[in-house]
Parts: sequence; structure tokens; C-alpha cells
Amino acid sequence: MNRVHRVVLIDIIDPHHNKEDALKNLLELKSLVTTYNGIDIVDIIQHRNRPDKSTFIGSGKVIELVKIVAKKQIDIVVINAIVNLSVLFNLTQSLWTVNQKIQVWDRIDLILNIFDKHAYTTESKLQIEIARMRHMGPRIYGLGETYFSRQGGGIGTKGLGETNIELMKRHWRDRIKKKKDQLEKISNQHLIQLERRHDNNVLTVAIVGYTNAGKTSLFNLLTRKNKIVRNEMFATLDSVTGKIYFPSHQKGAIISDTIGFIKDLPSSLIDSFKSTLMESIYADILLHVIDISDPEMTKKIETVEKILRELRVHAKKIIFVFNKIDAFTGDGEKMLKDVGENYSRFSPQFISATTDYGIEKLKKEVEKAVVLT
Repeated sequence: MNRVHRVVLIDIIDPHHNKEDALKNLLELKSLVTTYNGIDIVDIIQHRNRPDKSTFIGSGKVIELVKIVAKKQIDIVVINAIVNLSVLFNLTQSLWTVNQKIQVWDRIDLILNIFDKHAYTTESKLQIEIARMRHMGPRIYGLGETYFSRQGGGIGTKGLGETNIELMKRHWRDRIKKKKDQLEKISNQHLIQLERRHDNNVLTVAIVGYTNAGKTSLFNLLTRKNKIVRNEMFATLDSVTGKIYFPSHQKGAIISDTIGFIKDLPSSLIDSFKSTLMESIYADILLHVIDISDPEMTKKIETVEKILRELRVHAKKIIFVFNKIDAFTGDGEKMLKDVGENYSRFSPQFISATTDYGIEKLKKEVEKAVVLT
């Protein structure tokens, strides 16, 4: 059994906001920590107008953090933001006094470590390596300016630190290019498969949505496959395909289940996973799965739509699939009215992937779209 990691979460909040807003903002990070097999031991929320340039939370809170790490035997500290490597380095240096093995991550570091946990194919492992290097590179350059430059050189000379930074940049670019070339070969194979499907008039349906919305459960129902469903974020990392057939029209389609989306992902990270997301980019029909029981539903819909725009997805038809209707506890009439007013152009369907409610109706809607495509 994997060891459970003891984690401290760090965030800052505008002084004009209350602590409840900050805790709400940390909910998704807490879910990510759980997925990584971590336990959220302590939350440190600092009221500041902007992050401290050196430590994110300021020297006073760093002293508090050191005491917590020592007392609670903390393994990992996670900052709920994307920060410069110098911030992580400074915090790590302060915490080394009480734990030589402490890990200090930002939000993207945590996501990439979760990806590592779920990566099984050569393709996904390459994508993670490229994403990690793209995330680390600029931050290491920033660290170089403040750290490596202290190691040599005088006034008016080219210091050893500057040389190290240039060497590091060159090495980093070479490594990224090598990995990208390897990934491009796999991507080209995918592209050939997709073009062959198109030439043979094979229609494709891609399931997309925010992570943990129920995409894999729906995939299993539509394809009659038994892909393992886990109640955790990013359980699906590699694209998986299956088939659906409509006897009445003697037509079928290939359905794919792909990686879930999440807010605040940098474009470079999305770009690294374009190979996996090809099934979505070139699909004829998209099923956008939405957790209707989620209080943040509207924001998550906007996040998915934003990422689809960045990916330049050009599906002929998009169907909104509102999942987990059995878990919805709000005003049903208001919900139906809001969905009708805001999303009617997406042929909204209401289902429960756990009870099979609405699945047959959804299949008919997909069939209609397949026939018209």
C-alpha cells in the first residue's frame, strides 16, 4: 500500500475577503491532495494584498510553517498558486532545519505528480516529462539569476553564474526537443489513424469535461466496457476508445474517453497533452459531461469551454450531458429553467451514470447527431 503523505496547504487571500472564501478556494486543492494519497493536516491562509516575492506568505508565517512542519511531521507543503522556483527554494531552505526530506510544491507540481501516478503508456510519460520541463525551465532560470550568479565573476566580467544559466538553458532546450521529437512520432501515428477513419467515413464521438465529472462511467455505459472507475481527479490520463452501434440506422461511431480538464492550467501544460487530446480535437461530436450536483458547475463549464477554444476543437455538434442528477439537491425547476436559458443550443441531456437514468434518451440524441453528421 502506498504511504500516506502528510500535507500543509498554503494560500493567500485579499484582506477584504473572509476565511470562508479562502477555504472554498482550497477545496479543489484538497481533492488533488487526496488523489495524490495525501492527508491535509493544516491549512495556512495569509491575508495579503499580493504574495510575498521571497516566500509567498511572508517571514512571520514562514516561522509558523516551520513549527507546524516539525510538530506535525509534514512531508509536503503545497502552495495554491503557480510560483517562481526561488519561492519554493527559499521555503525549502527554511524547512530543511526541521525536515531534510521536505518537499515544497506549487499547484502545477502537485498536478504533475498526480499525472506521474496515473501514467502507464510511453505517450503519457513523455507528455508529463515535457510538461514538467516546460514548467521547471523558466523558474530555474529565475533561480539562476538570484543564486548561481553569486558563485563567481566580478564587476565588469562575465560571471560563472551567467555561464551556468546559459548552459542550463541550452541543456533544457535540447532535452525538451528530444522528448518532443519522440512524442511527435506517436502523434503522427495518431493523426494517420484519425485521417484513415475520416477517409472511411467513420464518425467519432469524444467525451470531455472537468475532471471527476463522471466521463469514464458514461464511457463504460455507452461502449459496454469495464474501464476502471475511480472517485478521484485525473483517473483517466491516456485516451481510450470504444464503439457504439445504432442498429436502426445501421451506423456506428468510435467513442473516446480522455483526460479531464481543470482550472488555471497554463497553456504550455495543455499544449503538452495535445497528443492525447487529438481524439477530442478531431471528433465529429463532443459529449461535454458536467457534474450538475457541483456548486461550482457554471465556472467549471466555462473552464472546459475555454480549454476547448485553446485546443481549437471544431466538432460539428456538442451535447451537454448533465451527470449525477441523482445527487442534485437544489431547486429542480430553477435548474431546468437556467439550463434551458443558457445551454439550449447544446441539446442538454440529464443522466445519472450510476443509476442509468437518462442513458437511453442520451443514446437517441447521440444517434440523431451521428445520422445528421
